[in-house]
Amino acid sequence: MDLNEFTLQVCDRIRDYLSTFDVDEIYDQDVVKNNGVVYKGIVISLKKIDTAPTIYMDYYYGLYKQGKSMESIVKLIYENYKNSIGKLERTEKEADKLEKYNDNVFIKVVNYEKNKVRLEDCPFIPFMDMAITFRYLVHKDDKEISSAIVKNVLMDSWGLNTHSLYKIAYQNTKRLFPPLLKRLSEIFRIWNTRDIYIPDNGMYVLTNEYGINGAAYITYKDILDNFCRDNNTDYYIIPSSIHELILVPKGLGEDEESLKMYIREANRTVVPKIDFLSDNLYLYSLKDGIKVI
Repeated sequence: MDLNEFTLQVCDRIRDYLSTFDVDEIYDQDVVKNNGVVYKGIVISLKKIDTAPTIYMDYYYGLYKQGKSMESIVKLIYENYKNSIGKLERTEKEADKLEKYNDNVFIKVVNYEKNKVRLEDCPFIPFMDMAITFRYLVHKDDKEISSAIVKNVLMDSWGLNTHSLYKIAYQNTKRLFPPLLKRLSEIFRIWNTRDIYIPDNGMYVLTNEYGINGAAYITYKDILDNFCRDNNTDYYIIPSSIHELILVPKGLGEDEESLKMYIREANRTVVPKIDFLSDNLYLYSLKDGIKVI
C-alpha cells in the first residue's frame, strides 16, 4: 500500500470515530510547506468551524510500514485530532483580538525564491535572498510548538500593515524564543546525548533556546554587532538551516571557497529540504553590516 492508498483508507475508516462531531466533509489534500515541500494530509472540516487542522499522513504511514495495525493508527489519529480541534476552537475565538496576538506574533526567515508563490498572500519583508515572514504562536510547551503563518487577510483584520507587524514581531521573537549563542562544540554536547569528546574549533552557533526557527536572528543587528565587538573580528555566517546559523570568525583562517562548497554540499546531503535556508555565504562587519560573499 502506497501513501496515497493509505491516506484514502484513513479518510474512510476515521468516519466511525467521529460520531460526536458535526462533520461537514473529510478529504485528502497535498499541502505545500516551506521551500515547496509537499506533504500528504487529510482535512476533517466541521460545520460550525470555519477552518480545520490538516493531519499529515507521512508520520502515520511510517508507523504502518513499521508494522502498526491500521486500526491502532486510525485511533491514534483520532486522539490527536481531538486535541488539535480543541486548540483550534480556542484560537478561532481569539484570532480577531489583537490583544492576544500582539504578544504572540514572531519572525521566521525563509528562502524567498523557493517560497515566493506561497508568500503571494502573506506579508513579508525581503532580506537579501531570504524573506522575513510572520507567524503567530498557537501553542508552546516543553514538548511541542505549533504556529501558523500570518496571511494578509489576518493582518488586515488586525488593522496593521507589514511595517507595524514587523515592529511587534521583532520585539516578541526575543521574548518568546530567547537567542542562544554558544560555541559549536558546546552546542553539540547539549544536543547530542552521546558522551563523546568534540574539540573546540572556534566556531559558534546562533539559534534560540528551542532550536526551532533560530535563523531569524540573522536579522538582529544588535546580536550580530555584539558578537563582532566581543570577539574583535569580522566573521562569516553560514546559513546552516532555518533553525540555526554558524558563525565563523575570520581569524580562524577559513577559506571562503571551501565554506561555500561546504554550504552547498550540506544543503544537498544533510539538510532536509523543508529546512533549507540559503546556499550563500555571508560576511558580517561592524562597518558594512551583512553582505553576500
